[in-house]
Amino acid sequence: MAVNSYKSVVFANESNANARIATAYIREQVRQHDEAGAITLGKFDGNDCIKMSEGEGYSLYIYEYDGFLMELEAKDNSGATADFGNKILEINDMSLDEKDGMLNVTIQEKSGEELNMKIGVKSTEVESDEE
Repeated sequence: MAVNSYKSVVFANESNANARIATAYIREQVRQHDEAGAITLGKFDGNDCIKMSEGEGYSLYIYEYDGFLMELEAKDNSGATADFGNKILEINDMSLDEKDGMLNVTIQEKSGEELNMKIGVKSTEVESDEE
């Protein structure tokens, strides 16, 4: 019984730590890129994404793919696909939207719990075209 109790506490702590890592990572990336027109919400290889201009024709994409929070820095229109990205953290899902200058991010952890985060941004636009 004690072992099961310990395991559930460890699992809850890991889940909370993963949620903090994911939200801190996204928040930091968005804040670093928050310049006029630099952040857009759209699709990358069929996945909802945050696209942040890196300058000189490169962009950083943050998205969920195959059970992971992913990032990919790629040349615009290079033909890169979602599987090229780097795995940041294991998650179930991520949804994105923007309203009144606030980027709303919902991450569903592996445990099934959802974490909602709002980030105030100056430069977010909603993009309807697929990349």
